[in-house]
Amino acid sequence: MKPLVRLSGVTLLAAVMAGTAYADTTVKVLSINRDTPAWKQLYTDTIAAYNAANPDVTVEIEYMEDEAFKQKLPTLLQSDAAPDIFFSWSGGVFYEQARQGFLRPITALVGDDWRAEASAGGLAALSYEGENYGAPEASQNVALWYNKEMAAKAGVDPTEIETWDDFLDQVKTAKAAGVTPIIVGGQDKWTLHFYYSMLALRVMGGEGIFASSRGENGGFDNEDWVRVGEEYLRLIELEPFQEGYLGVKYDQATGLWGDGGGVFHLMGDWDLGAQRAASSGGGLSNDQLGIIPFPTVEGGRGAATETFGGASGFVVTKNAPDEAVEFLRYFLGPEPQAMAAKAGVYIPTAPAAAPLVDDSILKQFAAIGGGSTFHQLFLDQALGADLGGAVNDVSAQLATGDITPKEAAEILEETRQFQ
Repeated sequence: MKPLVRLSGVTLLAAVMAGTAYADTTVKVLSINRDTPAWKQLYTDTIAAYNAANPDVTVEIEYMEDEAFKQKLPTLLQSDAAPDIFFSWSGGVFYEQARQGFLRPITALVGDDWRAEASAGGLAALSYEGENYGAPEASQNVALWYNKEMAAKAGVDPTEIETWDDFLDQVKTAKAAGVTPIIVGGQDKWTLHFYYSMLALRVMGGEGIFASSRGENGGFDNEDWVRVGEEYLRLIELEPFQEGYLGVKYDQATGLWGDGGGVFHLMGDWDLGAQRAASSGGGLSNDQLGIIPFPTVEGGRGAATETFGGASGFVVTKNAPDEAVEFLRYFLGPEPQAMAAKAGVYIPTAPAAAPLVDDSILKQFAAIGGGSTFHQLFLDQALGADLGGAVNDVSAQLATGDITPKEAAEILEETRQFQ
């Protein structure tokens, strides 16, 4: 593999002079949708700079909405249309892709200098059985957002929330005041799975979830998982969400949230930019927003310092050329990550870039991550496609009243046994 070409002024000038040169290699990148203009612009600028500095390579990127991405990627990976690089949430789906041979091991190409500039934990998250398949981009944490103005209108103070009962009491108060307590995009089941999964983390802790995934203590069919469903239904029975939430997708919901539609919104740090992009009036400012960790559950074994979210990045497919690996290093290297940190695009994983986060809200998310005693990956990713999908399904079915907490636990265990 040829050495990485750094983007110096000389190389940029040479690229301009050779603007009509024939591109020998095309590197195709597939990403989930980046609704935040600054995030997409970062990608555009990074790719343009790389293409200019490497006239024999043309990098192209395609964006796909999250659910479509999850549904279409398995077919793409088995076809001639497979991308060279694609977004990954890590976890069970990624492990399965590596196990089935859809990914290219790049361990031998990741030298000591690359390891030094990347996050060790992030590289580990995109490794399987000793082989590295990609590079980390961002760390994500899910927390409970609140709109300060709407909270005041509803007569609640979210900073006083410590327990699940505290949260439910404030939901009741907001409801009684005629204010929508919570905004959620229920048509995308993963948004509901955040509540169900975070309750699982608080009821049994990360070790309890891991034990269930190994089939211990009855797997998922045990008292802990039944209680998770019962606590979840305590929220559902309050009818806390906006009208018609089951017919609303995440993009629409975050726009409604950004327009001041409710008091609370359980979502990840990426929502800071997403709500502004999707809203009709520019979204909520940092001064209007607050965040708190997800509350603890009385008698639960999970601590408030156990976090839930992702460790995402991009991975390389099995037939990708060496040029794809070269680009990946630059694409997720210190320079673009530093730009992301300074612009408040996301919380980077690169050690040199993380301290550069300046946005007041993202700093709070970074502090939540920095104080984490255990980080649980999104369950719909950590548990693999079948079992993770079942978690999303039961989260929605419980919300619609189609199943009981006991039936939800049984469905998850049956899926675990047959996957």
